[in-house]
Amino acid sequence: MKTAAERLAGLRWRLTASRRLWSPGARPEMAFLPNEAVPSEPVGHLDPFPPTVRRASVTVRGWVLFPVDATDRVEVFLGGRPLGRARLGVARIDVGKGWESPLAAISGFELTADLGDWDGPDGPNEVVAEAISVTGERHRLEPRSVTISSKPPPPAKLPAPAPVAKTLDGARPRVLVFTHQLGLGGAQLYLLDLLSELVRTRAASFVVVSALDGPVRRDLEEIGIPVHVTSPIPLDDLGSHLGRIEELAGWAEGREFDAVFVNTATTLASPGAEVADRLGLPVVWAIHESFSPSFLFGDLIPEVRKDLDRALRRSTLVFEAEATKRLFEPVADADRCLMLPYGLDFEPIDAARQGFDREAARRKHGIPADARAIVCIGTIEPRKAQALLAQAFDRIAAQHPEARLYFVGGRDDDDSNALRKYIASSPNRDRIEVVPITPDVQPWYGMPDLLVSASDVESLPRTVLEAMAWETPVLATSVFGLPELITHGETGWLCEPRDLEALAEGLEGALKASGEERAAIARAGRALVEERHSLERYGREIAGLLGGP
Repeated sequence: MKTAAERLAGLRWRLTASRRLWSPGARPEMAFLPNEAVPSEPVGHLDPFPPTVRRASVTVRGWVLFPVDATDRVEVFLGGRPLGRARLGVARIDVGKGWESPLAAISGFELTADLGDWDGPDGPNEVVAEAISVTGERHRLEPRSVTISSKPPPPAKLPAPAPVAKTLDGARPRVLVFTHQLGLGGAQLYLLDLLSELVRTRAASFVVVSALDGPVRRDLEEIGIPVHVTSPIPLDDLGSHLGRIEELAGWAEGREFDAVFVNTATTLASPGAEVADRLGLPVVWAIHESFSPSFLFGDLIPEVRKDLDRALRRSTLVFEAEATKRLFEPVADADRCLMLPYGLDFEPIDAARQGFDREAARRKHGIPADARAIVCIGTIEPRKAQALLAQAFDRIAAQHPEARLYFVGGRDDDDSNALRKYIASSPNRDRIEVVPITPDVQPWYGMPDLLVSASDVESLPRTVLEAMAWETPVLATSVFGLPELITHGETGWLCEPRDLEALAEGLEGALKASGEERAAIARAGRALVEERHSLERYGREIAGLLGGP
């Protein structure tokens, strides 16, 4: 029950908002951004979205603030049916300018849901978001209407192509590789490790085509792989799209390629499968993204989607998690969907570990000698839930005064700046640090006592495998391939995603573990990745799919 003072404060807020809304030059969203320190009652807003949504995917965005407590979770409903739990901690610089609450700049939430399996009716529906605070207070945001268009018919099944033919006389196949970019992300480093292994074993020769350039290009060229950087292929104009596909197919024709390898299901790389279709070449497609095909390709124009569906069904699809594989089996040939735990190159890791001076490295990076260092490695973005992790740390920090939290991957963008703004307002601001993105990441696996992967979408993050290889214990959210890798309490710890309290409890459990427990988990993690993620074995399996000897 609210007190009279609280009710009066709420009434004043609504009157102020109304005056601002109807003042000359005002915009509707201004009603939700008063110049007050903190709200006197729960406030929030669902952002506008297109009035009509096809049955592919829908993205619901908004923000919510409670007067005192943090938001624990946000449940979203479409047509009265659960749509899912929203991602929390999304940067909202606009809200941060209106409210002085330390949570305002990270008060955003978003949910991108696949409507392929949604069993509601076509036509008008209502989107509802309900926020729950960490103390259980509920706030239902003003709903929005949306019209769901008709569900498209399922794609026709094509007969599976013949297996990749073995090359004659033990000759190495020539493989054309398509990838999305050559930056320092997990998928790019996966490709570098794989191609390095296949070049080392002379299993195949390669030419790489990338939509975007990056530092991995130099690494590929150093091992003798030619790299051609093109540009993103248009997806919203059929004529331009087909023209670029034919251009690439014409360039590749006559170069005597035996197979095509596509790295990632992003729309920057996936046209490579269309090129292979034009050339009649077999395709091995490594899919890292844990999203369904209708989510990845559902918003493409129908003709482009049709070509990609055909390419998808004639490819051999390689996944790093069974949970991801299951997303694709309904629209692909299940017999050509393979789960292969990808290989990790232990040589540079072991070289970095040999003689690693942990104390000296900590001094260099300003980590106190007696600190319990927690690290989260990766570019700061909503999917990786760094803002949620910062809030979870604040909830357990008083019980663990020796704990410090480091985010490695900061940039000059809205997501990083919103996280910095929250940290600046935190009572533990001297114990939380955003470290700029760096290519020299190996010391950050050796210095901490715990690595946290708080992401709500991950197939199998490389940072987790590398931490385990360094014998650094891991706390991770239980999404897609992570529970297939980690056994809770044995090879790491798991917690539920998109749930502030669950993440705080996960941190508490990991920090309370005894030294003997942490050491046992660290050893078990290293043994597991050595056995499960052998690069040599993975290279042999991929070479066999590409037709190598």
